[in-house]
Amino acid sequence: MRLGYTIAALVALQTTTALLSPAKKQPLPLRIDGQWYDARNYAETRHAGGRWLVEYSRGKDVTFLFKSIHSLNEEKAKSALSKLPKLNEPPDARPYGFSLSEEPEEVEVDSPLRKELRALVRRRFGTDPDAAKATRGQWCRIALFSVLTGSAWLQWLQGSVLATLVLPFTAWLLVAHTAHDATHGSLSKHPWVNYWLQFTAHPLFFNVFVWIPQHLHSHHQFTNEHDFDVDLHHFSPAALSPESQVTSSEFNGAWTFCWKGCLTTLGTSLLQPLRTLLDKNTPNFAVNITPVPDDVSKKQLWLSVFPTIFCLVYPLLAFGLGRGDWGLAVLESLYPFVGASIIWTAMTQTSHVQDDCHQPNAEGDCWTARQIAHSYDYSVHDPREREVVTMLTAGLNMQSMHHAIPTVAQSRLAEMYEEYSEIATRHGAAPRTSRNILTASGELLDYLFENNAPVKAGAVPISR
Repeated sequence: MRLGYTIAALVALQTTTALLSPAKKQPLPLRIDGQWYDARNYAETRHAGGRWLVEYSRGKDVTFLFKSIHSLNEEKAKSALSKLPKLNEPPDARPYGFSLSEEPEEVEVDSPLRKELRALVRRRFGTDPDAAKATRGQWCRIALFSVLTGSAWLQWLQGSVLATLVLPFTAWLLVAHTAHDATHGSLSKHPWVNYWLQFTAHPLFFNVFVWIPQHLHSHHQFTNEHDFDVDLHHFSPAALSPESQVTSSEFNGAWTFCWKGCLTTLGTSLLQPLRTLLDKNTPNFAVNITPVPDDVSKKQLWLSVFPTIFCLVYPLLAFGLGRGDWGLAVLESLYPFVGASIIWTAMTQTSHVQDDCHQPNAEGDCWTARQIAHSYDYSVHDPREREVVTMLTAGLNMQSMHHAIPTVAQSRLAEMYEEYSEIATRHGAAPRTSRNILTASGELLDYLFENNAPVKAGAVPISR
């Protein structure tokens, strides 16, 4: 097995070397409230999240992100913004990344609801953004899950069936405590820690270079908006929103969601970056709807994908060709991704793909109220259950709260939920909830099979 350890070490070394120094282009244009700014100098010298996080915003509109992320230091952020050089719109700008129409509907960001939630955060953490980062308990769990995941990988290299079966679960627990918070800059006060720990999502769950633009610039700004949230189109032709067209007269597209849900992370960690590398369009679309930022070179992207390719190929070579044990080879090659995909689909899709998440809210023109209305919470009614489930789900069980105040680490959300819920309810934006992940998953499937019901023969397909 020394060959396996050597190859794995070389992969880690090559990836580290390539990812440590992201290319720097000039200027670094981004748009806020309709004005384009050059954030290059600020990103390089002063941005608390690190230049790497700002680079993902190159050529994009980040109005909602800017205002939601700086809840603890809004005055300081506005002052810094006013000093940035102004630019004309870049000719190659793609303000909304993924978009099926020209401009999203205008909404109010600085609403009474948002102001009261900002006051809640300040009461808890003061005006220091570092106070809202991961707790010591979260860091202790990160250490524990790192050891468990590392041990599982080492035994996977040796052909352990038990380690292979356990691997997706230990890897998820590690990713749940690191990558999600890291990509939001809410894990650590040190940008380099956030940068490196986001890569715990590799090789089983998602490729960071592809996922961050989708997650932050598309999904977090335009949650469940059919024309701007790319997440609603990953399972195409399955219709995840009422606005999606259903054209089949015989087949219910919810079954497409079911089988794709068992292979999701092969898409997010391998197929999506390969489309960029090979200049291919996304199936069912005329373009690649999940492009990688220009600042990421193809060399970096190839190296970031290589660990995933290694995990697929190594068992076939070591245990298939090497031992003639093709059963073990196929198990070790595919099961970690299937297991990770089922976990990933359950954790992410139950939080937004719901009938309740497509219903109007009382504060229809408030961006924060929309974020809450388009998200689904579960296991939030009992404080002890809420705390335990939060540790297992990266806080995704409190999705509406995460979308409303995204820079608070997941380990700090449970203690704030009741006060947050009371404030949201008072402003006509009560969180939509389910009892637990099993009931939420059942409601997801009910909604999907109803929303994807086959069109009757002879009927004209309509946008519902």
